[in-house]
Amino acid sequence: MKRAAWKAALTSCLLLSLCGCWDVKNIQYFNFVNMIGIDYVDGQYKIYAQINDLSSMAKQEGASNVANPIVVAKGEGESIGMAVFDLQKESQMRTDWTQNKVFIFSDRLLARGVFEIHDELMRTRDQRYTPWVFATNEDLAKVFGTKPITGTSSVNTLYYQPNLLFKQLQSSFKPLSYENFIRSSREPYETTLLDHIKLSRNWDKDGKPMTLPIVNGLIALRNGKSEAKFNREEVSGVKWLREKTKRGMLPLKDEQGTFVGSVMVRNNKVKKKPAYKNGKRMVKVYISMDAVLREQRQPLGLQAITAMIKKNVEKDILQTYENGKKRSVDLYSLNEVWYRKGLAVNADIPEIELHVKVMLIGTNMFELRE
Repeated sequence: MKRAAWKAALTSCLLLSLCGCWDVKNIQYFNFVNMIGIDYVDGQYKIYAQINDLSSMAKQEGASNVANPIVVAKGEGESIGMAVFDLQKESQMRTDWTQNKVFIFSDRLLARGVFEIHDELMRTRDQRYTPWVFATNEDLAKVFGTKPITGTSSVNTLYYQPNLLFKQLQSSFKPLSYENFIRSSREPYETTLLDHIKLSRNWDKDGKPMTLPIVNGLIALRNGKSEAKFNREEVSGVKWLREKTKRGMLPLKDEQGTFVGSVMVRNNKVKKKPAYKNGKRMVKVYISMDAVLREQRQPLGLQAITAMIKKNVEKDILQTYENGKKRSVDLYSLNEVWYRKGLAVNADIPEIELHVKVMLIGTNMFELRE
């Protein structure tokens, strides 16, 4: 009996020690940061934080169509840590950084190098490697104040779900997570291509211009530091050297530059092999792709259209290669091909030799064959 009583008393003590929510946190007493922007001006780091109500981040029944207000917090200091401390002085409540989904870095900061801030930024357990990363030369306060086209949540903007837009457009940009951004930046011969954001006012809402973010080009970085900025047209060939491009639009033009139609290119398969030619380093690039005919303004046969697709793809790739080479930027990371094979690499950009194979699988195939 005594032994049973002792067991019961011990169990009761253990249960009492486990009861209660001693570390409970009421979320209404927190400011949740969803976007972080960092700039560098006159020797000072400037940090911007977009703060949203959690209710605006989730689906709600019967919600109004009026966009929730966006709060943009600001701070500055001689380091990132001091800038964060400066921001939190006016936060009124505790600031929570664990819900951050986006990093936006200014062109000025990237010119100094991302590794200037990386260690201090990731030293706290509040930050993750999962947020999307963008670059911009716009005023970060205006970038963070962007309202959604429809709905009430700021989640309905490019910043939070760029992968959805990429699946539809498959243009020259591909959104980068912070994890892949840092990994790529640490590779000695890999060129990191980061989406560059611009604010556009081409759309109207209720007769008034809307400010919307668009990806207007790419910033090329080596070892975490920017080398050059390119607009969309200058890097249009990048998408053809990406594996498994699912939706790449290609306008078809004849020898005179006249538009004769368009095709949707998909299922890219790319192989790169290092080689020598005339004593110079080069990379042979083998590309196979499927193409679906979308528009046709001239009565061309199957062989003529296939040859035109091949020629336009090659022209796109080579023009992008030359645009990079003029600025000493290895846009296709050709030196990395040599590096991965354990071969000697120097500062020169290798030449490129293309071998493109196109399979036209579009509609009206019988008519094209005729």
